[in-house]
Amino acid sequence: MEVCYEAKQIVLPDYIRALTARLEAAGERVYLVGGSLRDILLGQTPHDYDLATSATPQKTVSLFREDFRVIETGLKHGTVTVLSEGNPVEITTFRVDGDYTDGRHPDAVSFTRRIADDLSRRDFTVNAMAYREGEGLIDLFDGKADLRRRIIRTVGESRRRFSEDALRILRAFRFAAQLEFTIDEGTAEGIVACREGLSRIAKERIASEFLRLLRARDPAPALLAMKDSGVFPFVLQNYTPCVEVIRLSSSLPPSEEARLGLLLTGTDRAADILHELKLSNKQITGALAVLRGSAKRIETAADARRLIACCGAWSPLAVRAAILRGNAPKEAVGWVENNDAPVKISELAVTGKDLLSVGLTGKQVGETLNALLAAVIKDPSLNQRDILLAMAKKEGLA
Repeated sequence: MEVCYEAKQIVLPDYIRALTARLEAAGERVYLVGGSLRDILLGQTPHDYDLATSATPQKTVSLFREDFRVIETGLKHGTVTVLSEGNPVEITTFRVDGDYTDGRHPDAVSFTRRIADDLSRRDFTVNAMAYREGEGLIDLFDGKADLRRRIIRTVGESRRRFSEDALRILRAFRFAAQLEFTIDEGTAEGIVACREGLSRIAKERIASEFLRLLRARDPAPALLAMKDSGVFPFVLQNYTPCVEVIRLSSSLPPSEEARLGLLLTGTDRAADILHELKLSNKQITGALAVLRGSAKRIETAADARRLIACCGAWSPLAVRAAILRGNAPKEAVGWVENNDAPVKISELAVTGKDLLSVGLTGKQVGETLNALLAAVIKDPSLNQRDILLAMAKKEGLA
């Protein structure tokens, strides 16, 4: 991953240049800032672009409202979102944050005409640079040097930054995972000193950062740093995964549900932890399915079918987790992914109506269907209507 230091190598898309040109023509200064600039300097294409400007929010709105769609939801904090060629671009007025008395949000923000003031309030040096055509790269905190050294370091004193907003602690680990950087020693000390501030952060915000970390290509180094810093208890409700499980997490595909399920293998409170994080039903179901499936012993194709019956669509990830935990051989992936045998009651060659027609009643129907499914999972060749009805009669169920 190479760092670009030459301003002439920074080429902005036309839809961004259209916005900057209008602001500049109105006598305002506008800079590319934040993660978009960081990614360009790392030789990557940004997913989106953020601009900072000397224009007030009201002036930004007035400049674009006639021929662009303008979204004003962030106006209180100086942010206006402008859709340029269908791309949402956040344009934020240079600002200075007030005190953070609640440890989460600035009490107030004030606007400024100086880009230096705006950069000074940002979290990490690699996110605190700005670029303007004709002026070049503005780097007041050696962010480009930190890109070269591949470290995450706070702007200014780390304890102050983390005491202002403790969520920055998780952002540090998330950036370390996504960029495959390490955390600066002084920044790591600030994390330890301020980690209890995470107890005041909304669970939704914690979950958002943590899940983004888990989607990184190789999250294990950042997760191990979280463990060393004593941060996990503030994320996973007083639970800390063991080193072995953390290391194994990077061997799973970059699925937040799969990696979260694996990380929770050492606790019997997994469901409570997931609900405390206020995750979606899909995320909770997936993580629990992977957790449940990873604990199963899979030694035969029939075992793999039982896994599918247990984990459903999450089975391909669950079987990989089971392999990592030593509960299944590598060929079990093929048993799961190539399975075409019945694994659900709805796939049986008989229905509840068929069993009613041969004399079963009430709960006998459900019990018999479950028994027949267990037999078919063991031997798929039994899944024929006549055979299944005969099995029910032979067992005295009908």
